Amino acid sequence: MEIIECLKLIAVLGAVITMISGLYMVYARLKAKDQGFGNNSLKAIGVILFIPTILILAIVTGFQPETLAALLGTVAGYVLSSSEKAE
Repeated sequence: MEIIECLKLIAVLGAVITMISGLYMVYARLKAKDQGFGNNSLKAIGVILFIPTILILAIVTGFQPETLAALLGTVAGYVLSSSEKAE
């Protein structure tokens, strides 16, 4: 196995571990506060799943940098948006 392939595998495994541990932390925090899923917790879960997925796509596929920048911009817009109505 080539050194580049090993580094790619390590990066992908790191991203998957980050996703799983992030989901566990959100679940543990919600359970500790005795809360259900709401808007903010769903946003957190979305970010925890989406950003490592983009990292995996950048490593494994040959996406153009513009495509990855558009995906990251979508995540930033989603996270920074508010679902509250302005009064």
